[in-house]
Amino acid sequence: MWALQAAQMGIMWHVGNGERVRFWEDHWLGNSSLAIQFWPLYVINEQHGKTVAQIWDGETLKLSFRRSVSETLMEMWFELLGIVEEVQLVEEDDQIIWSFSSNGKFAVRSLYAVINNRGIKPVFVQTVWKLKIPPRIQIFLWLLSKNKVLTRINLAKRKHLIVALPV
Repeated sequence: MWALQAAQMGIMWHVGNGERVRFWEDHWLGNSSLAIQFWPLYVINEQHGKTVAQIWDGETLKLSFRRSVSETLMEMWFELLGIVEEVQLVEEDDQIIWSFSSNGKFAVRSLYAVINNRGIKPVFVQTVWKLKIPPRIQIFLWLLSKNKVLTRINLAKRKHLIVALPV
């Protein structure tokens, strides 16, 4: 199940006509779904599961809320409106973009790298030496990037220590 969640994190939509992309739930604008970015508005919104084309016609944002909107939520509403106004719907179909590869196309290698490293990209090791920090910290960061820091688990691999792993 966590592999499926990792794969879903890599899916981003490029909006064409907006008929396949869910407005709130899909990742199509920004770094995450609008439901995550504007959670207080999403909670009181009545259009869950609707597509971009059903909610945005290029001029008006057709959203309604279950209760009155406070001043703070009104500011959030104007922010959402400002972001959505930049979106232009066109005649072409919506397309899925794979955000874990540079060309936007799915590759098993990229999903494996995300799953294997839990989404953490390795640090570019050469930049460690350019940092203006004490040499002992540079060496520690370099060892850390190579997974050579003598943690209890790494010591156990070398010296056969008995390690109680967390459950």
